[in-house]
Amino acid sequence: MKHLWLLFALLCVSACGFTPLYRMGSQETTRETASIEIMPIPNEDGYHMMLDLEAKLNPEHLSIPKTYELHVILNSPIYTDQSIQGDNFASLEKITLTASYQLLQKGKKEPLLNSGVQAAGSYNIIKEPYATTVAKENLQHNLVKVLSNDIALHVTAFFKAQGKNE
Repeated sequence: MKHLWLLFALLCVSACGFTPLYRMGSQETTRETASIEIMPIPNEDGYHMMLDLEAKLNPEHLSIPKTYELHVILNSPIYTDQSIQGDNFASLEKITLTASYQLLQKGKKEPLLNSGVQAAGSYNIIKEPYATTVAKENLQHNLVKVLSNDIALHVTAFFKAQGKNE
């Protein structure tokens, strides 16, 4: 009986025309997001963010004239000791990454979308310096991916809310 109610609820939701707002890679959003030119982001993390944003905003690699510009400022990471041992050495460090971004229509100065994103995570500091360095770099790389995913979701939601993709 419980399964029948669940099936009935799913049929009702599908019949109302419900589509997820943050669905990426769909036909509705691909044309608009593919027309975004991602402006260069300085440093290595910025380069990785730019590649990740291009993959998320234009997953089908459509050749469409660029009518929008996405300007991203990736701030330097903030490192914070989280766990201090009795000998005053940290055993856990937190990395916080923030980025601000603006979506502009080409040739216009007023941003269509102006916002920021933040991501944080921590890694263990151990006696092996190589392992600690790898953990730190891996975390920072993953945080860049989280930020680029958040930016892509915000931009996709913006176009969806504007009704430009229907």
